[in-house]
Amino acid sequence: MKKNFNPKMILIVVSLFTSSILFSQEKPFRIGVKIGFPNGVGGNIEYVLPLLGNKLSVSLDYTGLKADKYLEDDESAKLNYMEGGFNYYFTKEGKGFYGGVSYGSFKLKGESTGYYSDDETKGTGTGSFDFTNNSVNIKLGAKLGGLFYFRPEVGFAFSGFPKAIDMIITYPDGSTEIDSFIEEGDLPNVITSGLIFNIGFGFAF
Repeated sequence: MKKNFNPKMILIVVSLFTSSILFSQEKPFRIGVKIGFPNGVGGNIEYVLPLLGNKLSVSLDYTGLKADKYLEDDESAKLNYMEGGFNYYFTKEGKGFYGGVSYGSFKLKGESTGYYSDDETKGTGTGSFDFTNNSVNIKLGAKLGGLFYFRPEVGFAFSGFPKAIDMIITYPDGSTEIDSFIEEGDLPNVITSGLIFNIGFGFAF
């Protein structure tokens, strides 16, 4: 007698096989916080792939911050940063020292009121800035610990920050002027040169 095909058994076998691959390494998932530049204060997730001896991981950083409470009443600003890439652990499976390559996008935008032109007939203007910096990054870091981990990280962005960021001031009559939101010399050289630095911590499971 010919046996009937059992799709449930095939599904169980495939599920077990997939699970054994995904969880073949210890604590492949990580979720935590990074503090530094250009992240500010943001979240991080990482997953160690079952590739290259469980030494390759994919990582994602995200920051979304409003800075209004640190500014004057007539000022507002918002920071968004997203970065995705790969880390390769040099000696151990998913921990210890690693090198990474990633792509990051930094966005800063905001407004400020109460600007006055040399031409007093223009009235009070509103300044706005919308700055974006995208870059390929390389990093060196170390994941230290087990269930709870600590992660120092330094790197270099191939597209560093400019030394000045412009603000466009718009007046009631529709005319505009350009002023500096960040003037040359305001940012430290380590930032404009492309240095990346942060400290992270979180849980692995």
